[in-house]
Amino acid sequence: MAAEGRDSAEVRRARELADALPTAFATAVHTWIRIMAGVGTRPSRALKDRTIHAYVSRVHPVLSDWASVGIEDPRAITSSDIDRAVSAQRGANTRATSCSLRSMFRALKRERLVFRDPARAVSLPGPKTLPRPLATDQLRGLLGQADTARDRLTVGLVAVHALTRFEVRHPLLTDIDLTRGRLTIRRPGCRDHTVYLDELTWDLLRTWLADRSTRWPSTTNPHLLPSRQTAVNDSNAALSDLSTKTPFTTIGVRASALRADRILDEAKHTADPIHLVRVFGIAPNTAMHYLRAAHPAQFRPDPIAP
Repeated sequence: MAAEGRDSAEVRRARELADALPTAFATAVHTWIRIMAGVGTRPSRALKDRTIHAYVSRVHPVLSDWASVGIEDPRAITSSDIDRAVSAQRGANTRATSCSLRSMFRALKRERLVFRDPARAVSLPGPKTLPRPLATDQLRGLLGQADTARDRLTVGLVAVHALTRFEVRHPLLTDIDLTRGRLTIRRPGCRDHTVYLDELTWDLLRTWLADRSTRWPSTTNPHLLPSRQTAVNDSNAALSDLSTKTPFTTIGVRASALRADRILDEAKHTADPIHLVRVFGIAPNTAMHYLRAAHPAQFRPDPIAP
């Protein structure tokens, strides 16, 4: 992005929004803009100018609301404040506002303008119903072809909860909530995604945990899915990309295709993009892509619209 003074129209509008805020908030947003532009105190990837403006536009009304009730310093913001701000949004704005606030507070913490990141611990509201799995015969047929308990859990998380292979590799044991049947998926740069385990994947998880404990009772690797190599060395490394690819090669289905089929199957049973956002943790525009594919007549563009 161009240096300040030669900003694009989008960045100038973002700076104008910042200037309209109380001093402490204005300073924070200007700092955030510099970081998004790639010119913070530490090198970072520059975002597109329109993305910078969109992020600031989503955060500006929230900061204005906080200022109206006497909160004018980002250091005074708590997780409860952010939770209320996100919960007050509707539709696609819920996730967009959540991601924007998280981006801002991560930037402020990096620049030492806040002592802690209050957005980190806030999660999007969970789905009211568990996701609908694939047809039992179809899914059990796929799982039956997987060689190990770990491979069956890997296939199950992709087939039922539409996780990516990358997301399957990195959960820690501490990300499992055994009491509530939940698995937290950490997503760098955006809000964590909570997977509400259905009966099948819950059984696959318990079977794998028992197998893991039997195979490597003394391992210190913190990851949910270690391999024979990573369980016995001190690197505490995550499962390799190849190890998560192997079970899908065995069953003859690409993980990305299985994931897409799962989301499309869910989209056939709803016309609400926020349901897909909450169940799978996908972006609103991705949810709309699947809804258009599942309901082409309902989401056909209006031929009269400009």
